[in-house]
Amino acid sequence: MKYFIDTEFIEGFPKKAKWAKRNPKHFIDLISIGIVAEDGRKYYGISNEYSYNDASEWVKENVILPLYTSTVHGDARNHFTVENFHLAYGKSNSAIAEEIKAYVFGTETPMSVEFVGYYADYDWVLFCSLFGTMMNLPEGFPKYCIDLKQTIDEKGLHLKQDPDYPKQTNEHNALADAKWNYELYKFLTNQP
Repeated sequence: MKYFIDTEFIEGFPKKAKWAKRNPKHFIDLISIGIVAEDGRKYYGISNEYSYNDASEWVKENVILPLYTSTVHGDARNHFTVENFHLAYGKSNSAIAEEIKAYVFGTETPMSVEFVGYYADYDWVLFCSLFGTMMNLPEGFPKYCIDLKQTIDEKGLHLKQDPDYPKQTNEHNALADAKWNYELYKFLTNQP
């Protein structure tokens, strides 16, 4: 079975202390992950391990603020702000990893699992990091993700002008983007 994945994340370099002599290491932290299975099942998880202050202004405005407004409602907004809601509404990355294993292995035999994304390099790194390293992926998970953008390029397709090309809505929401990945995959299977 194919599982279509997407993540939202913060990336950057920690602010370097004046006394630090080495270059800071690049980091990438999970905000949320969405997965859609071919059979229609969906998984969505928000991490409680990211730091709002590490996000760029673009990520704050286009990813975290919409996530906050779609997640926190009514009186809860008196208690949780865009800066801290994920601490109450999110889960640890290890809990997300356990839920993903249960989501995938609840109906599948391990040898039939495939993961598919779009511009999936960072998505796959984040996905693997939920389990530790790529070598710690659960048995039966492949050590790679099929990238739909690479498929498009390999076929030499120029699709955005095609009226049947799936339109993306609610962009930068991991579950909405995972659903779009599935729609794009179905569209691509009908291309020559």
